[in-house]
Amino acid sequence: METGKQTPAIFNGGVSEAQVEAWKQQHRKSFAVEVQDGDEVHIGYFKRPTFETIKAVTKVAKTDEVEAGKVMFNNCWLGGSEELRTDALLFMAVQTQLGQVLNGFRGLIKNL
Repeated sequence: METGKQTPAIFNGGVSEAQVEAWKQQHRKSFAVEVQDGDEVHIGYFKRPTFETIKAVTKVAKTDEVEAGKVMFNNCWLGGSEELRTDALLFMAVQTQLGQVLNGFRGLIKNL
């Protein structure tokens, strides 16, 4: 008896490769966030936040971190699986990844 892994079902909101390429051209930097939920993979597509988005996220985060996550999500969202918006656990998994966008850069100071 063969015990192979089942291929997960992919949910990306019907986004085509052509649409992904168009977003890459339009926004310079865009990215996909994939969240595995059992035998499903949900994909959301996001652009980098603007200064206005970062300012709004920072302001709201002082009183409500989840709401700040919604601000970030909604302002950077390009498309994808709608369940990432509506399922609380999937949403929080996306938030972890979006946090890396804000905090994932490293600068280097060099003495001249």
